[in-house]
Parts: sequence; C-alpha cells; structure tokens
Amino acid sequence: MNVILGTARGLAYLHEGLEPKVVHRDVKSSNILLDRQWNSKVSDFGLAKLLNSENSYVTTRVMGTFGYVAPEYACTGMLTEKSDVYSFGILIMEIITGRSPVDYGRPQGE
Repeated sequence: MNVILGTARGLAYLHEGLEPKVVHRDVKSSNILLDRQWNSKVSDFGLAKLLNSENSYVTTRVMGTFGYVAPEYACTGMLTEKSDVYSFGILIMEIITGRSPVDYGRPQGE
C-alpha cells in the first residue's frame, strides 16, 4: 500500500504542486523506485512534458509504454494529467494482480 500511496503523492505533486504542471507520460512499474523502507519515488522523466495554460498538450507523436498509455491520448494525441492517472490505474492493477498489463503469452482477447 505504501508503494501506491507514495506514487499517488508523487503524481499529485507533478500535477498540482508545480507550475507549469508536469505530465510524466511513462508511469509504469519500472519507473517507480523503492527505498529500503518501501517508499516509492517516481523516476525517469525523459518523456515528461510541461502543460501550457490550457492544461493540455497536443502532439502527433504519442509516447509512452504500450499497455500503460491512456486510450484517449493514443487516439487523439491530446495529453493531460488524466493520461498519467490512467497509467497509474494500470500500475495499481499490476500491483494487485501481479500480472503485466500486456502478456504476449496469453491467447488474444483474454
């Protein structure tokens, strides 16, 4: 639970505690670092974008990791902090189930 709460706090800081807001664009399990007390730290800001005053960013080049990218961002290129929230939800699912969001070894549609 500390991993989930710590990650949520980190994302909340990026989205609400900074001006301009920062969208990470690559929230996934391998980008969450843990210290010895299992406190989580959001890492790898290589794909991060600053949001403008309209709180959105439009791009023709969608970036992120397959399985974690929000569908609306993948389809429209419209980036908001909601894109990170979607990825965070996938991360929570991965933590709870112990399964990767994309498993190429499983039958299609399962």
